[in-house]
Amino acid sequence: MNNRSGLLSTISAILLFLVLASLSILLVVENGVVQRFRILGTARDIQAWGWTRTSNISSFFNLRSENERLVAENLLLQQRLARYQAADRQLDSAVFLVEPDFSYLSATIVKNTVDRQHNHLVIDRGSKDGVEPGLGVITARGVVGIIGAVSDHYAYVISVLGAGQTVSAKLAGSGAFGPMTWPGIRPDRMLLQEIPVHVQAAPGDTVLTSGYSTIYPPDIPVGSVVTARVSQGSSQELDVALFEDFRTLHTVYVVRNNHQPEIEELYEQVP
Repeated sequence: MNNRSGLLSTISAILLFLVLASLSILLVVENGVVQRFRILGTARDIQAWGWTRTSNISSFFNLRSENERLVAENLLLQQRLARYQAADRQLDSAVFLVEPDFSYLSATIVKNTVDRQHNHLVIDRGSKDGVEPGLGVITARGVVGIIGAVSDHYAYVISVLGAGQTVSAKLAGSGAFGPMTWPGIRPDRMLLQEIPVHVQAAPGDTVLTSGYSTIYPPDIPVGSVVTARVSQGSSQELDVALFEDFRTLHTVYVVRNNHQPEIEELYEQVP
């Protein structure tokens, strides 16, 4: 019984304190300009803090939809660029190009390796999406690989980070080009070879895809020169730091050269 009385006394004291404290604050706000300004300012700060946290939480949950929107916009820009490039060539040609040189399809990576001798990726696009072996896979920051096999809904990508894989690349300034391969050491470095010794290559020079391939579009930035050295006395080897981080890849583009069948047919006619 005494315990119950003590509990009721404690609760009554707390309620009385809260009532008196509220009245005190109200009197201060009503009669003191400085105090009112400080109290209201503190209240606004607390309110602003709450709004900021709410906004941050909302932004976090909207990241996925925002990322999907950016991917779609980037794909649209790639397609428009391809159309503009085709239209520009029409001005200097008697041949009317009905379609752009390249078409693009966005895809999400579901598996990726970077620490093997022959690395690969798996993407969530397959034959039902029009994907087929031999198509290129790129990002806005570099070249990723070539489609090696497909199922209905997925595709196996042979990564450029693999023995025997070659990308035709060039220096942005001089246009000197050569094969770019992966030395098999670091996933962020490749080796550009067969650059003539008279071509000056300085650290920081940009390396692009050359366009001398039926797989990858020209002028995709792939990396920058780190060091240059003479190889076998007749050419240079350039260490290239890749722009794309293969360890954080998430979204890629499958690219189709719309003129590849015609080009391959031409090669078949050569004796």
